[in-house]
Amino acid sequence: MDCPKYIEWIVREAGIKLENGKEISSFLLDYKTNEAYFDEWALHIRRHYISDEELRASVDALGLPPAEYLTEYVIPQRGEQMGGTARSNDLTEILIADILEFIEGYQAPRCKQYTRSGKNQSEHGTDIIAYKYHKADKQPNSNDELLAVEVKATLTSQDSCEVIESAVKDSQKDEVRLAHTLDYYRKRLGELNKKAEAAEVARFQNKAERNYKTTYIAAAVSSTLTIPNNVIIGINGDVLELTLKDSQRVFFVHGEKLMNLAHQIYERCKK
Repeated sequence: MDCPKYIEWIVREAGIKLENGKEISSFLLDYKTNEAYFDEWALHIRRHYISDEELRASVDALGLPPAEYLTEYVIPQRGEQMGGTARSNDLTEILIADILEFIEGYQAPRCKQYTRSGKNQSEHGTDIIAYKYHKADKQPNSNDELLAVEVKATLTSQDSCEVIESAVKDSQKDEVRLAHTLDYYRKRLGELNKKAEAAEVARFQNKAERNYKTTYIAAAVSSTLTIPNNVIIGINGDVLELTLKDSQRVFFVHGEKLMNLAHQIYERCKK
């Protein structure tokens, strides 16, 4: 998957911490009004739901314009039941996957939104998996790393504490869900004829024989614009304790009026 130009708007922020001193990976989405970038971002998102080839085949079969087919059958719509929630959830999961792949250098397979049974229904399990091989030839190594990512978003609110707390708490469940999610991804990627990616995911399904590192990421997204004094304060003490685990990382992405941005992008998902 090609890197979309909107990635240029994502600014890594150094020195952002929780009040227990835990340093987190913080990113500001400092977007601008740029019609070309918005259109490309929308196309990038649309391709997570349906490929160009499948879209052409569907509109030819039904005799519908692409915009009408996408609106009716594929893309979550603002006025539909759970449509706004689906837009928020999907945009933020794709955003975090893009950060992991195009900024952090991990491989983040994309198949969760693809031709799902209901356009406003999310799949269960770990929100995102991503991985990185230690060796260039991708031979299994104990230093290979698998990420299990739980994403929580509050795009209509400037709250940061509650959404981080929720992400950290739910990230603890991923130890149980991860095995099933890996198997789902392997089979789904195979069905999509992404055989190489399916084989790469399979490498992480037998840890007993081919050991690797597992990192759990709590990823939170909020519409707060600034972080006073570079410290996020007010998070529950029990949750703060969970963040100190060696295998736990916290990602925080924030920007101005992100729900409005989500609607702007999704309204362009018509081609």
